Amino acid sequence: AETIHSLSGRRSEPFIAVNCGAIPATLVEAELFGYERGSFTGAIRSQAGYFERAGHGTLFLDEAAEMPLDMQVKLLRALESRAICRVGGDREIPLHARVIAATNRSLSDAVSNNHLRADLLYRLAVFHMDLPALRHRGEDVTLLAHHFLARLNRADDARKRFSVDSLVYLRDHTWPGNV
Repeated sequence: AETIHSLSGRRSEPFIAVNCGAIPATLVEAELFGYERGSFTGAIRSQAGYFERAGHGTLFLDEAAEMPLDMQVKLLRALESRAICRVGGDREIPLHARVIAATNRSLSDAVSNNHLRADLLYRLAVFHMDLPALRHRGEDVTLLAHHFLARLNRADDARKRFSVDSLVYLRDHTWPGNV
């Protein structure tokens, strides 16, 4: 998502990444759409949400299938209307940000298990890209290893290289989880 943003015409605008699974369910709406002063206990000032802060840039919704279903309805409405209303507010704020969403779940499983609304999936999956786990992309391990080593060599003004055995070890590793 960050690479798409940085290579786009929006690169001078904000890139906002949000881990939807890390936001407590009671705060998702306020975090995404913002809130007005006094709209709930503790709202001592107005606050722009992630959509507003993204401006004309990119809003990356990571782990979108972890968002509570009732919030998915509100997200769907915001995406369809291209406008939001802050919690406790009465003014519609137009949305201009590009939205990129990701999940580590199989999309069909997420829909069938009621983790992701089918209508939201349809709205988000305008351009769908399935990225297999690294353990299924053996040669990519070597490319990534060389990329990061080159970066470290530049930073340290070094000329380190991988041995053949270390590259074999990296390719043969099972790579559970995320990298």
